[in-house]
Amino acid sequence: MWHIGVDEAGRGPVIGPLVVACFTCPEEDLHLLVKEGVKDSKKLSPERREILEKWLRKESELRDWHFFIYSSSPAAIDNAMQRGNLNEHECILFSHVINKLPILKGSGILELDACDTNPVRFAENVCKRIKNWPWRNWEVDSRHGADDIHPAVGAASILAKTTRDNKIQELSKLKGFDLGSGYPSDEKTKLAVRKLIDKGICDPDLRWRWQTVTDAWKENNQGLPPTRPIIENGELQPPQKTLF
Repeated sequence: MWHIGVDEAGRGPVIGPLVVACFTCPEEDLHLLVKEGVKDSKKLSPERREILEKWLRKESELRDWHFFIYSSSPAAIDNAMQRGNLNEHECILFSHVINKLPILKGSGILELDACDTNPVRFAENVCKRIKNWPWRNWEVDSRHGADDIHPAVGAASILAKTTRDNKIQELSKLKGFDLGSGYPSDEKTKLAVRKLIDKGICDPDLRWRWQTVTDAWKENNQGLPPTRPIIENGELQPPQKTLF
């Protein structure tokens, strides 16, 4: 039996990407994840997350484990919210990483860390986008806090979180100042947002539709922040809404 775990990192931040990762391994290998200390990335120190991320990558090369990571840019997130909503965008991202896995023979459980207030609805919206779903002899477990219950989701959580953290560190170096965690409650991030809209320009690594950006924009300019242009670079997007 297979276990596929899917989780995200960076849903709420005002800076940087939203990262979704999936991880799969046979049921007989789950004890190895538990033994190594794989769990909800939020309950691990940054140093421990980095160690486990490297371990997961190494073991995936040696064992029949697979993973896929996708980063959705702030521009894609803004576009998604202009066309639909963040929950819909995350359903698209969750199904995308699952579709990137190799074909798994046999039965299994698809374990989702639900991003919707309704876990059942979230699962339905993800699964309707998965290729050839329903898979024979597979079931779905969609719940809040799945990364603290299912080792495979914990692994996905670690892969997503370290990918996002590394990107934020990279952006801090690129911008020349500390961006903090990227979360609106972070004082370093609040200061960074003000710097990133200096001279009436919204930095592309900001999420323009976030209230934190709107508030900072009003402090320095008049009116609302500009509307993000629709990107045409192949990033995943909700479909354009039609009126019929």
